Amino acid sequence: MQRELASMLHQKSRLAALGLAVSKINHDLRNLLASAQLFSDQLSTLPDPKVQRFAPKLMRTLERAIAFCQSTLSYGAAQEPPPERKTLEVGPLIEEVHEALGLSLDVPIRWIISVERGLTVEADHDQLFRVLVNVARNAVQALEARGARDPARDQIRITGRRAGSVVVIEVSDTGPGVSEKARTHMFQAFQGSTRSGGAGLGLAIADELVRAHGGDIRLVPGTIGATFSITIPDRAVDLNSRRGERVRA
Repeated sequence: MQRELASMLHQKSRLAALGLAVSKINHDLRNLLASAQLFSDQLSTLPDPKVQRFAPKLMRTLERAIAFCQSTLSYGAAQEPPPERKTLEVGPLIEEVHEALGLSLDVPIRWIISVERGLTVEADHDQLFRVLVNVARNAVQALEARGARDPARDQIRITGRRAGSVVVIEVSDTGPGVSEKARTHMFQAFQGSTRSGGAGLGLAIADELVRAHGGDIRLVPGTIGATFSITIPDRAVDLNSRRGERVRA
């Protein structure tokens, strides 16, 4: 009986983990497919030069969606894979996020970028993309919740700077801010959303991916609207590897 009980509890634990994994995948998959739909709608009316511009972006978005679907095959694997870190330029990555959110298609929300020239970060491209999409999409939804949008009032600002061995990226909006209720469980899955129909997964996913990089994401207090600060430290130097390189040299 004890063995059966232990087996039952283990099975329930695995099912719970699978449920969390599938929910996370579905959340980001829905975002990616929404982006693909925006690009697809434009393709039907664009002349050839613009088709050439948007087609690769559509293909890349669909590739990401297929990869998320494939990850469901790992039964019960609620943890994200370790980041494959490379040196990335922050500016172009933010432009990808901008286009993925559809804000370049005459949406009345001002998108302001203030990033140090040539700023790079050592991160997994797709994972940091997901972090920024989730945080920025929350900002878009906060602005949309107020009804009619005004570009003079409704703004999203992305800043990026280097502070020693750490890169700091901040996503700010001029929306109503984060309620006390939402702050209590902000980075916990299924608990951090106060929006009707929201699953409360976006910030939970962002938090997990940032922590996998050894970084941190937090809400900056005392700002207009909401400001989320994301810090990504540089990779630790492998001293043994460096010594080996000097010996071979």
